Amino acid sequence: MEKALAAVHEELYQRALKNLEEKTHTARTHEEFLDIAENRPGFIRAMWCGDSACEDQLKEETGGVKSRCIPFEEEQISDVCVCCGKPAKKMVVFGRQY
Repeated sequence: MEKALAAVHEELYQRALKNLEEKTHTARTHEEFLDIAENRPGFIRAMWCGDSACEDQLKEETGGVKSRCIPFEEEQISDVCVCCGKPAKKMVVFGRQY
């Protein structure tokens, strides 16, 4: 019974991980960000300067995409904010709240 539960758990985990990976996209420019927000459901990884005005602008331009989290392990996607082009401080995962 324990092996069966472990197998079911592992299969569910792998399916969820695959789904997350397939629905997480990377944007390096403002145009890429807007295109992904409009055409691909899921999450967007992008660099952010830390200014709430940039987050507000992205949210307005995309109809609700906003920051969801700053991962513990950040990747340096680019050196500039995806919104304003200023030096980026953090990699942020953006997405819509449903």
